[in-house]
Amino acid sequence: MPDVDADGPSLDEAVRAHLERLTAAAETDVDALTTEQFDAALTSRLVARDRVHGTGLGFSYAVPFTEHIDEVLTLDLPTTVVTLPDSRIAATRRQVSTLLEIGRSNLVREMERADVEVVRLGSGRRSVTALVGDSAYTASFARFLLDAVDLWLPGADLHGGLVFAMPHRHALVLQTCATQAETRLALDLVPSLAAEMFDDGTGPVSPHVYHWYHREITCLTEEQADGSLEVRPTPLVEGMLGRGGRRAS
Repeated sequence: MPDVDADGPSLDEAVRAHLERLTAAAETDVDALTTEQFDAALTSRLVARDRVHGTGLGFSYAVPFTEHIDEVLTLDLPTTVVTLPDSRIAATRRQVSTLLEIGRSNLVREMERADVEVVRLGSGRRSVTALVGDSAYTASFARFLLDAVDLWLPGADLHGGLVFAMPHRHALVLQTCATQAETRLALDLVPSLAAEMFDDGTGPVSPHVYHWYHREITCLTEEQADGSLEVRPTPLVEGMLGRGGRRAS
């Protein structure tokens, strides 16, 4: 199958026919791979949980990364990214844990060689950082968030954690929460930017916003009946904002 996050919820006949041709070509490419070529292309990727499971192809091996997001395995081929369903994983006759280890190692290598632009989104001092790149795995670098921060935001103060979002496959939005002002900025800007980028970007992943703190990730947004997202700070984040509750240390 082709890239699961490449298209919107509805497809016209021309687009669907194009996808079918891509799928057929991708299947042929996969079948022609040697074990060494397969392992070299195997790459871990973060995808929207409802989107990947909504394909009906079966992804029982998928590993939950955080709320709304799963980690799956793909093949990064020269002309397309092939997301591997259960049937493809079973055909390898190898342990999922072994394949995941290879895929994660390749994701780290992709991150280390990726051409990523560090940009500021917003206006003046009221802006947050986004990592933007051509790599289809840019958002998936959140799987190794500390390594990504070390690469592109060296010296960042993480004692209060980090608010982040993965709006589409080519972007990762970040804001440290070292101070009350930074935390407020994160909650003010990251949700609106994530929603906008999710709607406008190529390969949507998720409009949700998350707080990384001491290697634990919690979702800070909740979907409402009308489909909009409401920011719901945790007691920890409320404390960092000076509204009582538990404070970061």
